[in-house]
Amino acid sequence: MRSPFRISLPPLARRLLRWTLYGTVFCLGLAAGAFAFYSRGLPSTKALEDLQPRQGTKVFDSNGELIYEFAEEHRIIVPLSRVPRHLIDATIAIEDRGFRSHRGIDLLGYAAAAKDVLFRGKRLRGASTITQQLARNLFLTMDRTLSRKIAEAILALKIERMYGKDRILGLYFNQINYGHGAYGVETASLMYFGQHVDSLSLEQSALLAGMPRGPSLYSPYDRPQAAIRRRNTVLDAMAATGAISRQRADSAKAAPLVIRPRELRLNDAPYFVEEIRKHLEARYGANAIYQGQMAVYSTLDLRLQRMANQAVEDGMARLEEAHKLAPRRQDVKLPRNGEGMVNTPYLQAALVAMDPHSGKVLAMIGGRDYLASKFNRAVQSRRQAGSTFKPFVYVAAVDNGFSPGDVMVDAPIVIEDDGSGMPWYPQNYDGKFDGPISLRKALALSKNLVAVKLIQKVGPSTVVKYARRMGIRTPLPAVLSLALGSADISLLDMVSAFAVLPNRGTRTDPMLFTRITDKAGTVMEELKPYSEPGALSPQTAYVVTSMLESVLNGGTAFAARSAGFTRPAAGKTGTTNDYTDAWFIGFTPDLVCGVWVGFDQKKSIVRGATGAGFALPIWTDFMKRATAGMPATAFTAPGNISWLTICTETGLLATPACPHPKKECYVTGSAPDRTCDLHKLQSVNIQSRDWNFEQMDKGSLSSPDSLR
Repeated sequence: MRSPFRISLPPLARRLLRWTLYGTVFCLGLAAGAFAFYSRGLPSTKALEDLQPRQGTKVFDSNGELIYEFAEEHRIIVPLSRVPRHLIDATIAIEDRGFRSHRGIDLLGYAAAAKDVLFRGKRLRGASTITQQLARNLFLTMDRTLSRKIAEAILALKIERMYGKDRILGLYFNQINYGHGAYGVETASLMYFGQHVDSLSLEQSALLAGMPRGPSLYSPYDRPQAAIRRRNTVLDAMAATGAISRQRADSAKAAPLVIRPRELRLNDAPYFVEEIRKHLEARYGANAIYQGQMAVYSTLDLRLQRMANQAVEDGMARLEEAHKLAPRRQDVKLPRNGEGMVNTPYLQAALVAMDPHSGKVLAMIGGRDYLASKFNRAVQSRRQAGSTFKPFVYVAAVDNGFSPGDVMVDAPIVIEDDGSGMPWYPQNYDGKFDGPISLRKALALSKNLVAVKLIQKVGPSTVVKYARRMGIRTPLPAVLSLALGSADISLLDMVSAFAVLPNRGTRTDPMLFTRITDKAGTVMEELKPYSEPGALSPQTAYVVTSMLESVLNGGTAFAARSAGFTRPAAGKTGTTNDYTDAWFIGFTPDLVCGVWVGFDQKKSIVRGATGAGFALPIWTDFMKRATAGMPATAFTAPGNISWLTICTETGLLATPACPHPKKECYVTGSAPDRTCDLHKLQSVNIQSRDWNFEQMDKGSLSSPDSLR
């Protein structure tokens, strides 16, 4: 008996239905086979569960502000909640209008693309949804091949099954390339507009939304007109989808293209960052740097670094203009090979600022342009220290019984043999001699002859020992010319060694970071400040600091006071032979900073290029900025320090008749124990208007008692 529900079909219809079913099964099988085939090698479900935009190693400053990211793709992650609504609408309107409704792929888009290939002979084009673009950027290449498109579709389907639309959008906005190395909307917004993504205007959002299709084609830097046309296309698309009104779209299209000037500098502290990179590569390898998602918490203070950058460039520009130096930095084009120059032809500078109590490096400048020259003049360069080395001579002297009030004769001297086999005739910078002079004044005025006589008394090997204890690591020859800074030393070593003085004699090693963590936040490496008490006694450190205060208060660095830097500070200028190097290293109780100026090649800057004229102004500018708003604290004296009034002409305890008495500090046990004998006749307390000594002498000759 026939079933009442059986439908009788003509033979042709039955054959057509049968072949349709066969074709459907075949297509499904083919699709399943293709899915299985192209799924090989694609990310696993576990990898998709941990889906995150690619990130490298981030370096943060001491306040948690991002300095730099070591990555092939530079990005700053932001939540979708910070992405403005008009940027989301613009992206969907121009890239994927069906985003909210499809499951990862756009079948109609694929059909249109296939028709173009089969019937119009065109190349395989887009039709990629936002989800597909995300999959491609995370896991695939940019090759325009059928296999890549299939793999892209498979991944998009998987991603859509695992994540909601908002999660996909959030990943997209943090992953996608917006050109010029900017990945993610926050990075792009900061680069192109100098503002955070959540403050973008409609026209700015439209500009960004149009860039992923061709970051180089629509670059506002390289092709501004193309960028404007693309922006306007996006605005038209937004109006067509109802995201904005036509009137608002037209108004935004009339807005001019306003972007931030392109910055070639990689970051605010490229030389510091490079030192971090060297450490990471040596310890963890290059792959870990760019793929390990580590975090480096550095000692750098970006606020101070930016102040240092400004002070150095302003100071160098003034020097180039005032002395008509050529070429200037701005006149020299960057090398095309990207490797930088070995020796730059323009005047260079370096700066290091450090916390003397912890050793934390707060700012570092290794040169004026990292892209032009990667050579770090603050760390790698060794230059003659000049008179900035003299404090080590005075440290050795004070620690071995000398005092600031001691008097030496500033007069010519001949060194028969200082290791060269030839006589040496040291000279003062100005070619003049002051005769008897206190050690304090000799240091303040940077008297070379007194420094040479002092190193003769304490011994060159003793000076080398103290310099080593304070942190100088470079080789130091034990010769008398060392007193005048004949040895080549790095700026970082000098700053580190000077830091012992405000730190009351305790040496701290310079440090660039405090800890390094992996992507899970686990600490991989942690550094604590390393201190070595006893490099100097607190008393010696204080006395030499007091002497170096006189350098600013009335010596070679008095220009810092004239420029308005009034807080308690100490330091030393340095100038080398033939004016090849200009130095100033100075400190307050809580901040030490050193500046070096010179050419990469050891040649004269200009005649008269002193540390006071070339390095000190940069130091002063930086220190005024860095210490603004901070309380002006004085250097605190330790125990066993006494202040006595002495005669500056003899260095002995002053009498009421001494014409130039002065308060001077002494370590207990080193103070003079007798009164001035040069002015003892005047201690009778007689007034010149009451006594005529010339007449008295004549009278004494006629007295019968005069021959007794």
